[in-house]
Amino acid sequence: MAPATSYAWYELVSGEELGQGDILESCPVYLPPEALAGNENLSAFFDFEDRDIIVMSQSCDLVEGREKVSQIVVCPLWLVAEFTDGHLSTLKGREEVRRGYLPSYHMRADCELRDFQRGIRIVDFRELFSLPLGYARKRAGLSDQRLRLLPPYREHLAQAFARYFMQIGLPLDIPPFR
Repeated sequence: MAPATSYAWYELVSGEELGQGDILESCPVYLPPEALAGNENLSAFFDFEDRDIIVMSQSCDLVEGREKVSQIVVCPLWLVAEFTDGHLSTLKGREEVRRGYLPSYHMRADCELRDFQRGIRIVDFRELFSLPLGYARKRAGLSDQRLRLLPPYREHLAQAFARYFMQIGLPLDIPPFR
């Protein structure tokens, strides 16, 4: 069997231009309190958490001067090592993510770019955040450099994201063959 050809997963980018597959590390995402939903007179304080996130909105919708959205969709990105209990902490669980058997997760390869070495990561489609496009651009611009997922891996991520959201639960399924 011939050895696998090297094909880059990531490139380094800088500036405020955003595209699908861009990774923003330690980006604040805001978590409104539940009490805010039922009380209009409540003075709200929003908690936030710094998260590594990946842009899921399509690049063509984010082109400066031709924006089609004012908010971008992002998903959290977790290092495999952060899963210390539960199914994703097991070799079986990680292999199921790698093979695409768990549609709510998607695995990204490790990054070996100089000064940007990162372990294997998992994108969690179950947790979405929306960020104002202008805010996300400014956050992106604060980094000297950041990672961007390259084709065809970016398209593979987009396809997995679409597959997760297009699931249809049937009220009555075909019985199993026995």
